Amino acid sequence: MLTELWGTVLYGIFWAAALQFIPVVLRRMGAGTELIALYTAQTYLGSILTSFSIVLMRRRRTKSFAVWCWGIARSLFLLFAIIANVPWMLVVTALFWVLEAFPSPAYTRIVQAIYPEGVRGQAMSVVRLGMTAAIVLVTPLAGWALDQWGYRVLFPLGGVVGLLATWYFNRLDVDEGHLPPRQTRSLAGLWSVVLRNRNFAIHLTAFSIYGLGALIGIALYPVVQVDRLGLSYTELGLLGTAQSIAWLLGFVVWGQAVDRRGGLWVLRLNLAIAFLVPFTYIFASNGWMLLPAFLAQGVISAGVDLGLLNTCIQLAEPDQVVEYAAIQATVLGLRGLISPFVGVALVALGVGETAIFAAGALLIVLSWLILGLIKIPLTPEQMRAKRQMLRFRFPLRFRFPRT
Repeated sequence: MLTELWGTVLYGIFWAAALQFIPVVLRRMGAGTELIALYTAQTYLGSILTSFSIVLMRRRRTKSFAVWCWGIARSLFLLFAIIANVPWMLVVTALFWVLEAFPSPAYTRIVQAIYPEGVRGQAMSVVRLGMTAAIVLVTPLAGWALDQWGYRVLFPLGGVVGLLATWYFNRLDVDEGHLPPRQTRSLAGLWSVVLRNRNFAIHLTAFSIYGLGALIGIALYPVVQVDRLGLSYTELGLLGTAQSIAWLLGFVVWGQAVDRRGGLWVLRLNLAIAFLVPFTYIFASNGWMLLPAFLAQGVISAGVDLGLLNTCIQLAEPDQVVEYAAIQATVLGLRGLISPFVGVALVALGVGETAIFAAGALLIVLSWLILGLIKIPLTPEQMRAKRQMLRFRFPLRFRFPRT
């Protein structure tokens, strides 16, 4: 776990120094809402193609496959030293996100292999805590560096750190043993998994609706931050720091909750919290009024990260986790590719920002209701947690005297 911890710390520096500021940099360079929506959609390109990664991994070890993809992806950030316009920036980010997200089923399989089920949530939370701590420390410095030096210096430096993170991950000792044969030989065979598993189909439906609600207004967030509120990189860096602190604390809470209550319970609770993000943007008239949205985003960044991956493992057959992860990533990728443009289309039709943010909030509530339709048996650990909760709720217990 220590090796992955150091790798994720380095990835946190990479994320803080480069990835989180790309939408705002695009806006500063003159990109409109359409191009910001295009960038947001790009972040899901690799997820759409994950179904094909199953075919490529049939004769390869999952760790090697992931390391090659991530190494090539993060090296692309070195090109930002010579990029000075929006179109070329979008070309590089598109290639990056294709390669970065493409091996996500491999990572799910690795998590299943290296962490036992009873402690998986807490182990993952410790690893992510290192990443989030790095983000908390680096984000304000990165905001200042962007104001002083610009992205053509900071982004390539972030890319170097991203490559170091990949090198550390490659040192991880993953004993996959004798992997079960991957029986899926075609995309049709892969998608038949959904037809056999009703709970997984409900999960995909609910999370797709959640994604539409969360992403329908995402291209308008930088517009609110830059045009309506006039926030500087430094001010956004401070809000990003608050988000990262909430993210860090979220991992502390959600890691234990995953082990005690399961990934599905954690995921549904985070959908309820996600309502605050678009709802806050409706009323924001200054930068600090966005603080609840940034804090909520930090909390759900941790909760959805842990909850989504563990829900997939929880609902999947043990020998088909890679297939389930590929289906989940593909559906989420399609959702992410389409949803940002829905908001842009509504703006073009004359719909106001307030109405779009309100629609996003309502869709998130709908997804929370749909996810509640999933019924799965409780594990022994979850049964003990439920009994403890009932004991706390009803402290007065009456017993007949023994005879």
